[in-house]
Amino acid sequence: MKTFKYKLIAVATLCLGAVSCDTDYISDPDNPEVAPTTQLVNNSQFDLAFNLNDQWLAGRGTLGFSQYWGGTFYTDENRYQLRVSQINDFWNDPYRILTDLKEVIRLNEDPATADLMSAYGDNNNQIQAARIMMAYAFSKLVDTFGPVPYWSYGQKDNADFQALRLDEGINSPKYTSDEVIYDDLLNELQQAANMMDLSKTVFTEGDTFCNGDAANWVKFAHSLRLRLAAHLNSVNPTLAQQVYAESADKALMSNSDNISFTFGTDDLTGGPWHDAFTVGARRDFAPTVSLMDLMYNRVGPFSSINDEDPRVDQFFDTRNDTDEIIGVPYGFGDTPARNVIDEGIPDVEIIKPDFVQPIIEFAEIEFIRSEFEGWDQTHYLNGVEASMERWGVASSDASSYISALPAATEETVLTQKYLALYMDGMESWTEYRRTGFPMTLSVPGDTYDYEVENEDGTTQTVTATFTTLIPGLNEIPSRVTYPQNEQLLNKANWEEARNTLSDGDQMFSKIFWDVN
Repeated sequence: MKTFKYKLIAVATLCLGAVSCDTDYISDPDNPEVAPTTQLVNNSQFDLAFNLNDQWLAGRGTLGFSQYWGGTFYTDENRYQLRVSQINDFWNDPYRILTDLKEVIRLNEDPATADLMSAYGDNNNQIQAARIMMAYAFSKLVDTFGPVPYWSYGQKDNADFQALRLDEGINSPKYTSDEVIYDDLLNELQQAANMMDLSKTVFTEGDTFCNGDAANWVKFAHSLRLRLAAHLNSVNPTLAQQVYAESADKALMSNSDNISFTFGTDDLTGGPWHDAFTVGARRDFAPTVSLMDLMYNRVGPFSSINDEDPRVDQFFDTRNDTDEIIGVPYGFGDTPARNVIDEGIPDVEIIKPDFVQPIIEFAEIEFIRSEFEGWDQTHYLNGVEASMERWGVASSDASSYISALPAATEETVLTQKYLALYMDGMESWTEYRRTGFPMTLSVPGDTYDYEVENEDGTTQTVTATFTTLIPGLNEIPSRVTYPQNEQLLNKANWEEARNTLSDGDQMFSKIFWDVN
């Protein structure tokens, strides 16, 4: 897995204005003992955007679970047999990022370093931004595994929140209930937004998410609250509605507010799909049949529309200059996948180095507003329009498509939300688990017919069945199992967490909000 490393700027060069430089921290200017918080934040944002969306966690994981992409050659992951290294990365990458973000907080609170860090932004605002990013990272852990070791700034003295406390001698942390974590994440985001000083800079540089603007960080926090509220809407509608009322008018209001990460223009700083397709010369990912059938309106709630979804040309390119992308069957094994000729590849805009990775976008927030306001038509259409605009669809094509859409219903809103979440496989997977939409995904037990050529030149139809490789798993996974190291190194706490899950540490155990 690619890990991006930034060259740390010598602290000696960053002693600006009234900020005094403690020589204890710059005894070796080429190897500063204290990293600038802007570097820690920039590296954390890069890793959140890259490592959680690369060819391993997304391409062979969540983009597959969501059936945006399927494997054209290696298909075991399409049948949910994840590699040990993938499961480890689902766990280790967020915790490594969280460690850096906690360090940002420490550097801004510690009297020995706070003045030095104030050169990189307001101390208080840096802390609040770190809390928001930590909430984002912890939400990914919870939505992947369920109960996990947890820590938060607002309850840093909570004895049951034992993650990230190795410096205190806690190397076998307890797991916290996924429901308890959700409650605390909502509070963390609310407090961080309320404590952000809009008159001061957050970070002087290195902040790709929000460009150092406190108002943008507030919108980010409230948008994440809306996302979490949507996850809770079926299991705790009272709390979900309360959060919606508190945050709906403070969240993203246009595509100009989108929270995203734009990668660099070279091989070192480029995005995960440039790394996979160009640097690594991968050719084993393609759109799925289920997605192509939906976008060409062959199935689903938009089948009354004559023309295809205009985003299809922004999402994918054909391999062989064909008029229509077929897609690969997902979950049916190697032979059917390898039998497809014109399966398509991700569009050049996705493979280019400076791909813009979505973190949370206005279109998603509009669909959430539609849901909470009784499947509101205006927010529904706004969401579709925002997605079209974000992907560069010509306004005339977007208008033609939108004018033909059926009215807002649970199915139409959530299916359009699925399309708008393209390239955010983890969030789309969460949406499917909590809602069951879109209803067009292939599921275990489905069959797929394909033609094969015999040695004599004749053809025959062969039927494949979607079967998983995980005993007892007869559905799209509800979670990822805990890493094996947790069973070895943190066994007592792992066993306690396993016993709280509906079916133990299995891919078919439900996370608390999954009541679909």
